[in-house]
Amino acid sequence: MGALNWNPELTRQNQRLFMQEQTKTKTSNVKPINGVNVDAKKPPFPLKSASTMTDELKPPVWLLKGFIEQGTLNLLFGEPGSFKSLFILDWAFCMAAGLNWCGLRTKQVDVVILCGEGFSGQQRRLRALEIKYGMKAPAGLYISEIPAQMLDAGNVEWIAETIKENCPNVKLIAIDTLHRNMSGDENSSQDIGAFINNIDMYFKPLGAATLVCHHSGHGQKDRSRGSSSIRGSMDGEFSTTKSGGGVALTCHKSKDFESLKPMQFKLEVTELDGWLDEDGEPLTSVYLQHQGDVIASDNKSKLTTREEVILTSLTDVLARDDCNDFATLESWRDEVMQAIDGEADAKRMAFNRCKEKLLKLDFIVERDGLIWLCEQ
Repeated sequence: MGALNWNPELTRQNQRLFMQEQTKTKTSNVKPINGVNVDAKKPPFPLKSASTMTDELKPPVWLLKGFIEQGTLNLLFGEPGSFKSLFILDWAFCMAAGLNWCGLRTKQVDVVILCGEGFSGQQRRLRALEIKYGMKAPAGLYISEIPAQMLDAGNVEWIAETIKENCPNVKLIAIDTLHRNMSGDENSSQDIGAFINNIDMYFKPLGAATLVCHHSGHGQKDRSRGSSSIRGSMDGEFSTTKSGGGVALTCHKSKDFESLKPMQFKLEVTELDGWLDEDGEPLTSVYLQHQGDVIASDNKSKLTTREEVILTSLTDVLARDDCNDFATLESWRDEVMQAIDGEADAKRMAFNRCKEKLLKLDFIVERDGLIWLCEQ
């Protein structure tokens, strides 16, 4: 039988009768309770007496001890090139495999990463983690091939249904990044409210924690970019900042647990056993290596105006792609050649001199043709 369509031949009287019948059907489920009309099909609004809430201790269920608790909403923010995506993938890998992360216990669960872009790069980073941990990537880790539209309730419901069908034990959903998985305005409390509401409506009923990856504020590295309602909605908030030639991981907000001390990491470059590019050259990727407590840098050296332009060019290259934590030497050099004046040979010499100075002063790190920024 085909779909029932509205018949344009119906008279206005028939239309009125039809609408009256529809109204009767809708109101037939409404029952008066203590003088208030309540839809009989809806369950009662959940209320619980405080006297029963302490009858039985319910300890926190940690997905990653000291960082992410089951059922919570969390934020990881940082500026471009601070390896946010590497942390998320590392955490997800360890949770799905049931491995300790930097000596911290994890709970073995299914994990879903809603990846905004850079799917091919995720493949190489996963291979690097396989080398780091000496095992095959866990089957319980799932990565989307397209972004999610988190302001569209219908789209989020579709994603939640897909997750339920494919990941029966999902306990963490990571959104990497907020910007790439949302079409609205991150400065709008209304849009952020809709974003959070869709997480509460469709992801929270799965029993999963949610981890949102976002950028730090413009000129404010100690807070996330956009509406203040982002931070206000979070149970846990963490940041990544360049530090001492590597990156520091810091907890800024923890509603119900004591924050861990800031942790220091360095970037390790590894060849991907037997993986070659189209020219037959070995492919490489990166992973994070824990170094202990944060290493503070006391370097206060100043740069010349041209050197600042060259350093800013590296920041511009990193900022073009939300998933890029590092740049190639070639891409940085190409950017500098467009940013400074002079003959080509003179510009190349200026770039090389500046690069060596920046390396010496710990403004940047170079390894295997990859460049990333240090915190100053």
